[in-house]
Amino acid sequence: MGAREAGREAAGGDGVASPVTAADREDPADRSAPETTGGTPDRSVTADAGHDMTATGGTPDRSVTADAGRGRTATGGTPNRGVTAVVGGGAAGIAAAKALIEAGLPVLGVERAASLGGLWRLDADTASYEGLRLNTSKPRTEFSDFPMPAGWPDYPSRAQLLEYLRSYADRFGVGERFRFGTTLESARRTGDGWELELTGPEGPYRETVEHLVVANGHNHEPRLPEPPYPGTFTGTESHAHDYVTPAGLAGRRVLVVGTGNSAMDIAAELSGHASAVLLSARRGVWVLPKRLLGRPSDQLNGALAALLPWRVRQVVSQAVLRVADRKPAGPRLPAPREGVLQDHPTLSDSVPRLIAEGKVLARQGIARLDGPRVHFADGRVDEVDHIVWCTGYRAVTPFLDTATMPDPASALLYRHVFPIGDDTISYVGLMQSTGSALPVVEAQSRLVAAVRAGTHRLPDPATARRIASAELDAARDRWGGRRPHMRIDVDQYLRVMDRELRAAPSRALAGRRILVTGAAGTFGRAMSARFTAQGARVVGLDIVGTAHPGDSEIPIIACDITSQESVDAAVAEAADLLGGIDLLVNNAGRGGPAPAELAPGEEVEAQLRLNLLGAWRVTATVMPHLVRTRGRVVFIASRMALLPLPLAAAYGVSKRALAAYADALRLEVGTHVGVTTVYPSMVRSPIHDSTRQAGLSLDAVSRPEPVEGVVDAIVRAVTARRAPRDVATTARGRVEMMVGRHAPSLADRLVRRTVAARVAAGDFAGAPLAAGMVSRHRSRGR
Repeated sequence: MGAREAGREAAGGDGVASPVTAADREDPADRSAPETTGGTPDRSVTADAGHDMTATGGTPDRSVTADAGRGRTATGGTPNRGVTAVVGGGAAGIAAAKALIEAGLPVLGVERAASLGGLWRLDADTASYEGLRLNTSKPRTEFSDFPMPAGWPDYPSRAQLLEYLRSYADRFGVGERFRFGTTLESARRTGDGWELELTGPEGPYRETVEHLVVANGHNHEPRLPEPPYPGTFTGTESHAHDYVTPAGLAGRRVLVVGTGNSAMDIAAELSGHASAVLLSARRGVWVLPKRLLGRPSDQLNGALAALLPWRVRQVVSQAVLRVADRKPAGPRLPAPREGVLQDHPTLSDSVPRLIAEGKVLARQGIARLDGPRVHFADGRVDEVDHIVWCTGYRAVTPFLDTATMPDPASALLYRHVFPIGDDTISYVGLMQSTGSALPVVEAQSRLVAAVRAGTHRLPDPATARRIASAELDAARDRWGGRRPHMRIDVDQYLRVMDRELRAAPSRALAGRRILVTGAAGTFGRAMSARFTAQGARVVGLDIVGTAHPGDSEIPIIACDITSQESVDAAVAEAADLLGGIDLLVNNAGRGGPAPAELAPGEEVEAQLRLNLLGAWRVTATVMPHLVRTRGRVVFIASRMALLPLPLAAAYGVSKRALAAYADALRLEVGTHVGVTTVYPSMVRSPIHDSTRQAGLSLDAVSRPEPVEGVVDAIVRAVTARRAPRDVATTARGRVEMMVGRHAPSLADRLVRRTVAARVAAGDFAGAPLAAGMVSRHRSRGR
C-alpha cells in the first residue's frame, strides 16, 4: 500500500518499546538461508489426494465476562479471564480490536503512542515522511465495510490514510478499548494465559489475559546491510526511517541505496533539492506506473487474479507493460531478472523519467566504500556527501522470549496468523503482501475473532503444519529465499481466507449420512473432517480400518473394495452405524507407473480393479440406500480422464472409465439419485510416490493444486440444489476440461510438446519404463 520501503503495507502500531518489524522488501543482502520445515509422516494413502485442509466447527466458548479496559492494579496482576490483549494501535491492531468487539469479546488494547494510527503518524518514532503516498489504489486498500471517500485521489496521502484509520476506529468504538501511552515490556506464558508487564503513564504494572494478539507492525527497527560493505565512509549516513523532508539534504550529493518504494520516493523528492542524487540498485527491479490502460495499475492485476494463476498473470502483466511502456529514451535502471509478480512491486511515475533526464543517476550495487568515495560493482566511482540506506527493517519481538518466537521472519504460522498447535497467541500483520495490508489484516482479524469466539476450529497440528508448509513451498517457488515465510499473494490469500471463514459457521451438511471410501488417506481425512465440521455423520471405508476409537475423527471400517464379500459386510456395517446412507463419495484410488505401450501387468490390473471396479462394486452395493433416500454419489476422477498423460496409462484409463461409468449410471438412476464426477488435477500425496521412484514423475506436466480447493469443490457439489454433472476444481481445470473435450488435437499437441521438452532435458533418463519413448523422441530429433 504505502510508499515507504517496507511497502507501507506494514500494518501495526507502537505497543512495545522495540516493536515487531517484518523485513523490508529491499533486503540489503538477500543472504539469509530459507528455513527447512517439515510435516509429520502421512498415513497409508489410497486416495488421489495430497495436502490436508482445515477442519472447521464449533468449540466450547470461553468465559468472556471481564471488561478488558478496567480492573488493572499498579502492583499485581488482574486475572482478566477471557480477555484478548491487542498490542499495537496501527491498522492491524485496529482491525483486530474491531473484529473481536464485533464477536462480543472483551478487548484490552495497548499502544505506547498517545493516539491510534501506527506508522502513518508523522512522529519521530515512525517511518513516515511528509510526502508519503499509498502505492495501492483506494478500492484495493480500504476495509470491506468502510469505503474511502469518493472525492479522494486514486492513491491517497499519508495524512488521508491516517484520517481514514482513525475514522474507522471511531466508527466501531475501537479507541475506547485501548490504553494509550502504555508500553508492553514483556509477555510471559502463565497457567491462565499471558502475564503482561506494562509501563503506563502511572508507572509499571501487570495484567493477566487469556490471549495475546501481536499486531504492532514491522517498520521500527532499521536494517542496514549485513555484513557491512567493505571500507569506511567519511560522509554522513542515515536510514530511510529517519527521513522526513528533503530540506536537511539540500545542496548535498546524496546516494540513495535501494529500489523499494521509499527509495524511489526519497530519490524523487531529493532531485529538486540535493546537488546530485544517485540511486544504487544491487539488482534489477520492475518500476510500474501508477496508472495503466487508464486505471490504477494494481487494479489490472487484481482483476486477472480472480481468473488466472500467478504465472499466467505474470505473462499477461509483462506483455501489457511492454505494450504500454512510454518511458523516455535515455538511461534506465537495470532490467530485472525475476518476473514482475516475483518481487514486491515498486511504483513510481517520476523516477524513470528523472533517470532518463539525468536528474537521478542510476548506479549499480556498492562494491566498497573509500572515504568520501563510493565504488560500484561496474567500476564506477562517485564522491558523495550522504548515504540514505533504504534497506528495510528487521523483524523482532523483544517482548517475547525466544522459545515463543525465535525469529518472526522465519516463523511457520497457520494462515500467517497462528503458531502451529497454539491458539493462545496470534499475529496480525506479520507478512509481506503483494498489495495493501488493510484487507489482509482484516481477514486475519476475522480469523482470530472466530477462533476466540469458538465459531471456528483450527486444524490439528499435523494438518496445520502440512497446510503452512505447502504454502511456504509455494512462496519459495515464487519468491525464492527472500523471506518466503512472510510472503503472500494478496488476492490468493484473501480467497483462501474467505473460503475458510465462510466454512466456519456452515452447517450445510447437518444431518447428512455420508460414506467415504479411501477415508484413511490424506485426502479422505481432509474431506471427512470438512463433512463432519459441517454437521454430517461420516463413516469411512479403507483397506486398514480404525484400530482404536481415538485413531480417527470418524469410524473407519476395514474393507477391501476389490472383494464383493468384503464390500457387502462393510456397507451393511456402515449403514447400521449411520442409520442409512444419503451420500457416497468414491475417493479410493491407486496410482503407479504403467506405460500404454507395454503389456498390462499386475500394476495395471491392480489400478483397474481398485479405481474402476472397486468404485463400481461399492456404488452398486450402496445404491439401494441412495435410491431410498434420494441421495447422491460422487466420483473423484482426475483431470487425466480428459487430458491424458503418458507413462501413467492405467491411471488415466481407469479414471476415464470411471467417468464413463458415472455417465451410464446417471442415465439409469438419475431420476432418483444425483451423480457427480469431480476432476481434480494432481494433488501431492504418497499416491504418486511409486511413479516418482520409477523416474516417471509428471510433476512438471500436471500442475499440483491444494487439497482444500478439491474439498471446496466437492462440498459445493453435494450442497448444490441439484447435483452437477461434472465439476472442475480450479479455473485452470475448467479450461483444460474444455480443451480436452472440444479440442483434443490441441490438447495432444500441448502434452506432446511438454513431454518432449522433459525428454530433451533428460528427466526420464535411466527410467526403464520410459526407454521406448525416450528412444523414439531422440531418433525423431536426429
